[in-house]
Amino acid sequence: MIADNRLTERQAERKLSDDGAALKLMAREGRAIYEVSYQNLPPAAARLYRLLAMHPGADFAGELADALDPDGAELLDSLEDAGLLRAAHGDRYSFNSLALGHALQQLHRTDSAAEQLEALRAMVWWYVDRAVAADQAISPLRWRLSPRYGQVPALDGDDAEAMDLLEPDRANFVQVATSAYESEMDDAVLALAEALWGLYFHRKLYTDWKTVNEVAVRAAVRRGDKRAEARMRCQLGFRHYELDDFAAAKEEFAAAVAAEPADHHQGLATDLESLALAHYGLGGYAEALDCIERAIPLATQDQQLALLGHHRARFLSALGRYDEAFAGLGEALKHMQNKGDRYNEGRVFTSIGETFLRSGQPTKALAELTRALEVMVEMRRMFQEAVVRGLLSQAQEQLGDRDAALAEARKAHAILHVLEHPREPVARQRVDDLS
Repeated sequence: MIADNRLTERQAERKLSDDGAALKLMAREGRAIYEVSYQNLPPAAARLYRLLAMHPGADFAGELADALDPDGAELLDSLEDAGLLRAAHGDRYSFNSLALGHALQQLHRTDSAAEQLEALRAMVWWYVDRAVAADQAISPLRWRLSPRYGQVPALDGDDAEAMDLLEPDRANFVQVATSAYESEMDDAVLALAEALWGLYFHRKLYTDWKTVNEVAVRAAVRRGDKRAEARMRCQLGFRHYELDDFAAAKEEFAAAVAAEPADHHQGLATDLESLALAHYGLGGYAEALDCIERAIPLATQDQQLALLGHHRARFLSALGRYDEAFAGLGEALKHMQNKGDRYNEGRVFTSIGETFLRSGQPTKALAELTRALEVMVEMRRMFQEAVVRGLLSQAQEQLGDRDAALAEARKAHAILHVLEHPREPVARQRVDDLS
């Protein structure tokens, strides 16, 4: 017997039907309210309202409106006052679902396909230029392919400020890349993917990194741009490399080498450098050294030569050729310090410390790794901080200080756990072994 406070099956069906009708009525009334507000807008504000409905993403920065209208920022106030847009902290705006549906309906009624494509292009290139400006502050010494870097001034700020500027638009960048690809804006896709490299690499945004660069590889192939294909494959391969999937990384890097035009020496040097790192990750130290020594004569930029020299020294260290390794690391360190490249200075300190560990000199290793840790903490490079703390744990253990070794191992594990990195289980086992 059904209890009195329960609905029979027929009553439940009738209630669902009534609720559905109520929802439809509410939607119609909501659209009517938006229609009244829309009809009372000045023409420029009404146009902006329609075009913003095409935005690839759930919310957007207020500055984006200026890409669609010279008075865009002011017109946003009109749309907010009319209840057609929602404003949020940080000068962010969004539609609710009913307003978005109404705006899209008006867009398709009013604006031609050509006008819609022009608006989409304006928004896509706004995101590209925002990323290009920030990237010049994030990775000022990196060589680029996109001509946009010669047209867009660098952001006035440091690398952390630049990445913080881009972070709120993470989801939008993925949507922008996809929308641009679907609209055959391959030049924009490639410029955006190149510009997001520093953000993805330093903030370890692995899912976004994969999606955007897979789209970029397809865009480069469709465009028939071999240089761009090689660069995008390298960027995608580095995502695999960062997650310790060295076999997948090697496959992408080898494809980059194969795609790279023979006369693009700078690109080929980067491809070979990347392939060398994959060999190193797989334990092929001799193969890694061979790749890097093929790359060095092709490099045309001082920074690139210094990075190649650093990697060569790392590979020599792994092969037990410590004197040669220390000489190369010293040269790389001098270059990074002269350039003010703090991140790579910290990376070289890490390699020096690791080489001291390999050569049985834990006291010297501790000093160099402490310097490396200072840099990585200062620059908020969490993954590299975890790497350094793991090496510090080894140095402390070799020096007989098991408590200090455990403390560093726990900190390294905590970071890798937060990052959901594949090395987390190994780091956890290290903590268990020392406990």
